[in-house]
Amino acid sequence: MRKAFILLFILLALFADLKVTLFPYIHWVAWIILIAPFMLKDFFKKGLIFSPFLGIIFTVFLLGCFLSLINIPSYETIVQIIKFITIFITLYYFVHYNTLNWKDIFNIFNLAVIVNSLLLIVGSLGIYPLAQILTSDGRWGTLLAFPGSLVKIGACGFYLNITAMLYLKISNKIRSSILLILSIFIVYMDGSRTGMLLIFITTFCIPIFYFLVNKKNKIKSVVIPFVGCFVFVITLMIMLPFMVNSRIGSSALKLINAGSLANGLDMIDPARYMMLLSALEKISANPFIGTGSFTTVGVYADNSSMVVHNTYLQIWGDYGILGLLGIVSIYFIWLFSIPNIMKRIQIEGSTMDCVIICSSILMLCYVGLNGFFHPYSTELSEWIILIIPLAAYYHFYRKPIV
Repeated sequence: MRKAFILLFILLALFADLKVTLFPYIHWVAWIILIAPFMLKDFFKKGLIFSPFLGIIFTVFLLGCFLSLINIPSYETIVQIIKFITIFITLYYFVHYNTLNWKDIFNIFNLAVIVNSLLLIVGSLGIYPLAQILTSDGRWGTLLAFPGSLVKIGACGFYLNITAMLYLKISNKIRSSILLILSIFIVYMDGSRTGMLLIFITTFCIPIFYFLVNKKNKIKSVVIPFVGCFVFVITLMIMLPFMVNSRIGSSALKLINAGSLANGLDMIDPARYMMLLSALEKISANPFIGTGSFTTVGVYADNSSMVVHNTYLQIWGDYGILGLLGIVSIYFIWLFSIPNIMKRIQIEGSTMDCVIICSSILMLCYVGLNGFFHPYSTELSEWIILIIPLAAYYHFYRKPIV
């Protein structure tokens, strides 16, 4: 029952926009019913596992939150602090107490890819409105995941299956290739410029990982990555004419023709550019203590406002320098242990270990880089694609968190 409940929770969390189409608090209710009972049972039965590393990071971040609350008391900030604490406890639980097979957990990502692909196919064929265009610029979403959330499912499926194609046996490569195509289909239908850009950037890490894992085998470490890069470049050249008129293609052309980075950003997305200027102005006025949850906003010419679409600047403005230090540590400090992880994979890792760890690293890179383009969230559905790969990264190899 434990396995079924936890896997069901992960699947529901991946379907991020059930909170819009079904019930606003569905993921929190699911957490209470499907996760919390096992969490409490394990905490009482096994005791609390000493985790100073995670403890320090969480404490620093939450201290920034509390200082902002003292600076400007706000009910909204109190609510968000409670949600952050719940998210951090969930991450701690998955890191130290998870007993499920990571292969089963990551297969849930593939299930999410299959379900959303079917919804997109049904919707695009006009059979039933399970998926439809949800934005003025032609981005598709499903009943389970709207544009922005949908691309994250596609990205996770892309990383998981492209690494599976590299490391697993031929019998598994066919399944992975089909899932890879479906993942790319999801990314394309979502149309997210950020998602496409980040997948493009992180794809270059794949041959590097493959080389590090197989560096003792000259054929695998040199020839296969070279062939992979060659195929990728050829594919990109073939797709380029089709990409020119896409959102990311037009944005790239504007940036090239702008003459400067600032002008390019202003041309591509004026609203987002104004957000960044507003955030920097606010932070420069008070860089140490924040002003509370969701108070770092961009104000436009028509006096409308929106939270800044940059997690790190928004956290800095909302929760001060300690909040920024905490969130950067959560998102990126695992990078320092990559040499150790790569060494352990070379010595004792199976092919499935390679798939799980390498895809986890790519997912974590995606989440960290995505923060430069989007605001932070205190919803479990937005944190699940960080919680699972980060927990797998540490827990699978029993990385000491000290």
